[in-house]
Amino acid sequence: MKKSLSQKPARKPRSSQFAMTPAMEARMQKAMVSIGNIADKQARKDDKIQREARLAIAETFDAWLDWMEETAPEQVEDVFFELGCFATATNRRRMFKHANAPEGVAERAQEQVDQWKAEEEAAKAAAAEEAQGKFGDAEGHA
Repeated sequence: MKKSLSQKPARKPRSSQFAMTPAMEARMQKAMVSIGNIADKQARKDDKIQREARLAIAETFDAWLDWMEETAPEQVEDVFFELGCFATATNRRRMFKHANAPEGVAERAQEQVDQWKAEEEAAKAAAAEEAQGKFGDAEGHA
């Protein structure tokens, strides 16, 4: 006759619930507020540094443009063209009212922006057409 295997007593499952005491919750809340305050202070400090850096660039830009007009006038037009290409439409209009903005660069920048938009729209249309073609092929095989 076979010996029956003795069964081990079933273990009591551990409680997966962790209950925080009110004191623990209060300490946790205080710590979270402290972390939030530190993060906020650091973010404001970083924002101030970036604001000051942009202001320093803006204040130096006119002097740099004057120097560029004397040493390399063709580069002034390139700078305005490149800035105009990446600016928003509103900033582009404002930018080309600058006293040092060369004649005709606004039109060149607008033509470039329009060309990029047309290329982007053509690429989207081609991608949509290709996706539609794949979808049509998948339905045709079904």
